[in-house]
Amino acid sequence: MRLTSGRHVDGEVETLIPETSSGESRAAHRQRTSQRNYVDAVRFRERRKRIGFAVVVIAVIVAIAVGAGFLAFRGLVGSQMALQDSDAADALVPVRSDEPYYALISVELGAAAAPLEHTGPDVMLLVRVDRQNKSFSFVLIPPGLQVATESGAKRVADLSLKGDAAMISAVSSFAKVDISHYIKVDKGGLEGIVDALGGIDVDIDQVIDDPHAGDVYLPTGTYTLTGSSALTYLRADNLRLGTTDQLQHQSDFAALLFEKLFSNEGSFATRLDSIDEYFQTDMSLADVEAVQAMVGGISANSIAHTVLPGYLTEVTGVADTGDPLYVASSDDMAAIITSLEAGSQPDVVSSSEIQAANPASFTVEVQNGTNIAGAAAETTDRLTAAGFNVVKTGNAEQPVYDETLVVYKGEEGPSRAKAVIETLGVGRAVSGEIYYSFDADILVITGADFKPFI
Repeated sequence: MRLTSGRHVDGEVETLIPETSSGESRAAHRQRTSQRNYVDAVRFRERRKRIGFAVVVIAVIVAIAVGAGFLAFRGLVGSQMALQDSDAADALVPVRSDEPYYALISVELGAAAAPLEHTGPDVMLLVRVDRQNKSFSFVLIPPGLQVATESGAKRVADLSLKGDAAMISAVSSFAKVDISHYIKVDKGGLEGIVDALGGIDVDIDQVIDDPHAGDVYLPTGTYTLTGSSALTYLRADNLRLGTTDQLQHQSDFAALLFEKLFSNEGSFATRLDSIDEYFQTDMSLADVEAVQAMVGGISANSIAHTVLPGYLTEVTGVADTGDPLYVASSDDMAAIITSLEAGSQPDVVSSSEIQAANPASFTVEVQNGTNIAGAAAETTDRLTAAGFNVVKTGNAEQPVYDETLVVYKGEEGPSRAKAVIETLGVGRAVSGEIYYSFDADILVITGADFKPFI
C-alpha cells in the first residue's frame, strides 16, 4: 500500500488516503474484510449446526440401537423361558390386582439308572407370593401325593401324563387355593441352574452315599453342591428317617436356591440371562423381575417353608405306575396354608432336630411284612435287648412290604421312631395313626430289606 501525495484543493490541503497495491481505498478494504468475516462466521455457524445435528442424529441412532438391543435381549430372555407344549394355561387363574398369588414349581430329578425313573416331577413346590407384605413362602408337596380322581386314587405326579393342567388342578383342589403361575424344570435344567449360580452351599447333616441316587459321596459338613452332586443329594433316600429326611433336604435346598437366585449381589438381569434356558414358565419377564424387586436379598432362613406331612403306602396296584402313594391329610395342608397366609413359619420340626426317645418310655408292636421266616421274632429280640418294651409280635395282613416301616402316632411319634430306626439300623418312619391300626405307640413292619442281625 502507498500514500498519494498531498495537494491543494480549493485552497485546502487534501488529506492523505492510503491505497492498497491495487489502488483499493481503506474504506473499501475494510468493507470487503467485514463482508468476508461475516460470510466466514455464517459458514462456521452453519457448519456447527450441521455437526450438532449430526451428533444428535448419531445419538438418536445409538439410543435406538441400544434400545433395540435391550428389547431384543428382553425378548430373547422371555422367549427362552416361555412354556412350550403345555396346557397349563387351562388350569391357571389370573392374578387379581395386588393380592397374593400361588405358583406351582415342578422339578424332575431323573435317576441314576433308567429303571429307577418315576413318572412326572420328583419335587413339587407350592409357592405363595405376597406382594403387599413382600413375603415369599412355600410348601413342598411330595409327587406321590394321593389325590382322588374319577378313576380312583392317583399319585399327583402321574396326572402329568394327562398334561400339566390335570396336575395343577389336582394340587389346587387338594390345597384349596387358586394357582396363577407354573414353572417347569427338568433334570438337565436343575443342573444348569445350580452350576450357573455357582453352586449351592448346603449344611449336610448325614452322609449321603446312595448308589440309587448317584455315584457322588457327600460327607457331613458344609459343602458346595454342583449341578450333578445336587441331583444325588436330592434323590438320596437311604437316610436315617428315609423319605422324611429326603423331603426335608429337598425343602431346605429349595430355600437356599431361592436365596442365591434372588440375591442382590451382581446383576439379576445377567443372572436370569444365564439360567433362562433351563426352565419354562407362563410368567412374563416383567413378572419374574417383579418378584426379584420384591424379595431381592431374601435369606433362606427368612423364607417360611415346610414339607406336607404324611407317609408312603406300598399297597400293590393302588397306583397305576406301581410307585408308592404319599398319604397326607387335607387338614394338615389347610393348617400350613393358614400359617403361610399369616406370614409365619408352619410349626413343623426338622427331622435333624428330633432327639431319639428313651426306649423304655413307649411300647412297640412288631409285624412280619415279608415271607422271610422269623423276621419279626428276630427284630423283637433285637429291640428287647436294647431296652424297648415290645408288647406284641405277629404277621402283617399281607407280605408285600419292600422296606421296613416304623409307623408312629402322636406328637412324640417321630422321636420314638428315630430311636427304633437307630437301633435296627434300618427302617423308614411314617405317620400312620389314620391308616394303620395298632394299639402300641410304635408299629414296626419288617420289609424285604430285613437282614439277620449278627
